Amino acid sequence: MRPPRRPQVSVVLGFAQAPLERLLDSLDSVLAQQGVVLECVAVADGWPGAGVLQALHALRRRDPRLRLVLQPHGGLTRALRRGCRLARGEAIARIDVGDRMLPGRLQRQWQLLQDYPDCVLVTCGVARYGPVWEPLDPCLPNPCPAAPSDLSTAAPLVPRWVNTLPPAAGIAADVPHHGSVLLRRWAYRRAGGYRAAFYYAQDWDLWYRLAQLGSFGHCPQTLYACRLFDGGLSSRHWREQRRLGALALQLYGARAVGQSERSGLERARRIRPRPRSLGGLAWPRWPDQRRAEGAYFIGERLRRLGDPRSRSYLRQALRQAPWLVKGWVRLLQAAVALP
Repeated sequence: MRPPRRPQVSVVLGFAQAPLERLLDSLDSVLAQQGVVLECVAVADGWPGAGVLQALHALRRRDPRLRLVLQPHGGLTRALRRGCRLARGEAIARIDVGDRMLPGRLQRQWQLLQDYPDCVLVTCGVARYGPVWEPLDPCLPNPCPAAPSDLSTAAPLVPRWVNTLPPAAGIAADVPHHGSVLLRRWAYRRAGGYRAAFYYAQDWDLWYRLAQLGSFGHCPQTLYACRLFDGGLSSRHWREQRRLGALALQLYGARAVGQSERSGLERARRIRPRPRSLGGLAWPRWPDQRRAEGAYFIGERLRRLGDPRSRSYLRQALRQAPWLVKGWVRLLQAAVALP
């Protein structure tokens, strides 16, 4: 195979020391997409390990549509900025490690961009799963299906402008997951792309700026399957994401009235991961309150759905944070009520 000269869609994936099985699973779901000319730009945020590199080089030899980029560790935002800068497609799609694109995703979203020239961003339905594909939402198949069950039953929604609310209320759209988007490359660049100041929540900062450039569309079919992990970025750093999301909304309002973003961007730059060491002393790795909260969230979702596998995640949460009272309560409820 020869890589296409002009891909229609560039899929950007950033990863850092990801388990090889998850990484290859996500890449396979991308390269299996049909109906569009695509490339996949995988950006390694730091040294991924010799085994991972060997496997990715082997995959690239089989499918030259995969492009591998190595860069020093700098966080997900920096990796995404690099991948989007190298993207050659007319549109840019996202996927996170461990997630899957379901068949037809890119074709459906790409067609919506073609049908509506003023549309700059398209989302799709998202299904949430646990680490080993335990359904976290009602009525989901177990495990993740090979194809969406409703692919031919729902028509895409006509794109609409979403900057119609008072600025303090944000935009009139719900982007269900960062990995669900397909956006025009020219719009991404004109909006300024992902901004380095937003180490977390770089997605919503971008959506607010894209809302000024065109309409947003949505494919209601479930075309993207995401997995939640107790050690995932959203599980461990949801507080920082929430703070940066609020700052992104404030900056959206400031732009609407012609105010400077300088002070808000300075505050965003200060929201960073906690350093691993202080004065030469490493932070203790146990107990890990944030990982415990991620395991608790997964366990509680499963418990509410009547899944006995909830108990293992609740026990995992309590091993990390034995003082988590709600974890003991939910574990007792799961032990009594579930088989």
